[in-house]
Amino acid sequence: MAIVSGIFAQNYAVTNYTTSNSSIASNDILSIKVATNGDVWFATNGSGVSRLNGTTWTTFTTSQGLVGNTVKDIDIDASGNVWFATSAGLSKYNGSTFTNYTTAQGLASNDLRSVFVDVAGNIWAGTAGAGVCKYNGVSWTTYNTTDGLAQNFVLATTQDSLGNLWFATANGVSKFTGSVWTTYTSSNGLIANGDEVQSAMTDRDGNVWFGSKPGFGIGGGLSMYNGSTWSTYNLSNGLASNDVRGMDCDAKNRLWFSTYLNGASQYKNSTFTTYSTSQGLISATQQCVDVAPDGYVWIGTTGGASRIATIIFQNYDVIHNACGASFNGDITLFAGTISSMLYYSFDNGVTYQSANFMGGLSSGSYDIWVTDSSMFVQGPTIDVLDIPAGDAFPFDSTDICLGDSIQLNPDVSFSNFIWDPDSIVSSGTASNPFIFPSVSQWIAIDYIDSNACDINDFIYLNVIPSPVFNVDISNDSVFSVDGTFTWYQWFWYGDTIPGATNQTYTATQPGIYSVCVSNSLGCSTWSGVIHYQNTGIGETENQTHVYICNGVLYYDLPESNCFISLYATDGRLITSFSVDDQNGIAPIDVRNNQVVLVHIEGCKTNCWNKMYFAK
Repeated sequence: MAIVSGIFAQNYAVTNYTTSNSSIASNDILSIKVATNGDVWFATNGSGVSRLNGTTWTTFTTSQGLVGNTVKDIDIDASGNVWFATSAGLSKYNGSTFTNYTTAQGLASNDLRSVFVDVAGNIWAGTAGAGVCKYNGVSWTTYNTTDGLAQNFVLATTQDSLGNLWFATANGVSKFTGSVWTTYTSSNGLIANGDEVQSAMTDRDGNVWFGSKPGFGIGGGLSMYNGSTWSTYNLSNGLASNDVRGMDCDAKNRLWFSTYLNGASQYKNSTFTTYSTSQGLISATQQCVDVAPDGYVWIGTTGGASRIATIIFQNYDVIHNACGASFNGDITLFAGTISSMLYYSFDNGVTYQSANFMGGLSSGSYDIWVTDSSMFVQGPTIDVLDIPAGDAFPFDSTDICLGDSIQLNPDVSFSNFIWDPDSIVSSGTASNPFIFPSVSQWIAIDYIDSNACDINDFIYLNVIPSPVFNVDISNDSVFSVDGTFTWYQWFWYGDTIPGATNQTYTATQPGIYSVCVSNSLGCSTWSGVIHYQNTGIGETENQTHVYICNGVLYYDLPESNCFISLYATDGRLITSFSVDDQNGIAPIDVRNNQVVLVHIEGCKTNCWNKMYFAK
């Protein structure tokens, strides 16, 4: 288990490991080394070594065979053997067992401060006061001040590109060619008051770097030798602290320095950048640093270990193959890095490119990797989909009754509709117009779907004729129609007769009757007017009677010279006119299938009637 402290400025990420959130043996980390197989080894101050294998922690102490529990340094040879320099001797771990080396096997001292594996496979163990001991796999050889070593307290070792060994001691550094010794101190190259050298490395350009401890609290910092001249760096140049305990170099030749007071410094292009607790690290009191083969930067502190991911994958945009296209897919990747250029792979790391965009993609899955040439980060698998053009209408044809109108209700996310022919729609550019065809026909619709596809669609409008029927009258008052219809409703003066829903109806009072029927396709039609005990359409009763059918107003009034007004139910005047006679007919222009209010006004008459007008 680990706690991720955060993703900072979306450019890097820090993960911290402590005894409270992991099984690491101690928070006091003196050395870290990452093997090529991914195992991370942590040397602790008194608690042995801990190994992190993926998510599994294992701790080794003297109980498991380690020679001593205070482990000062770690290195790994070409065979994968892990070497531990302890205060009680040297241990080699081959993956299953420990082999220990002490003065009994040839070491000059059991109190070790460093261990280093050179390119030839020799093991160099730096002691606390007895020089440096070389093990060639068979025998031990010790080098000390008698041989030319600057001082017998050896804190770190590195090897330059020419094969020379450099030893960081408590009083300067010594270069050993294999036969000749050369010593450098602050008098001939090292930084002022920086003769106590406690860390060393060789960068990818062949420069040799040394980290010093300030002498009596002053001086110290970094010293670099390029093969001919020395350069020095300290707080005034941007270094986090002059007490440099550890150093390493990544594949991009970014240099990492762990300092004991103020965090880590990363050096690139003559600029130092500090990473400390403000940037998410567990502690500013740092004792070691190691850049793993996979590019992660591991820093050991007195408060635990921190891992820096120098790049992070952030997000991506994808454009799918839409509208029937085959190679229009696009992927744009977004990633952050601490300081260098990124490269992107869309084919699972087979090839890389500097552009974060890949276009002209076919539909399929793309495995993403991002690298800064030091660290490789696996991104997601991104699917470019084949998205067909949208269909606003989930049908190819629809039925409509003659004289009716219809709306096709397309997908509300679609736009830019054009209807053709526009003569049969309420608006040729509306998204959902009323359509009122008089004959069966195709209607063409052009529109833009939610993926910006321009689509041409066609719907067949099947116009169903209205039912045709006759009303049979028997015994003067019994009205009947064909029994093949699915719905019947009888009316008296346009008002619904409750319960009169059969194919026959027997009139019970004089007046004007009608019937509406529907067939199995849902199309309806009205009969003409049916007179019962009327003279023409008039009635003997002294009252107003009006009826509307097929664009004609039938009226029977108690007096002549009346004024008739038709209103919609919202109070809007539809039409008005005068009639001279008491009964008769008048053509009107009223939309089918609506309720209207009829106002009749005369010398003696002032009344309202509610009518339902159907075709």
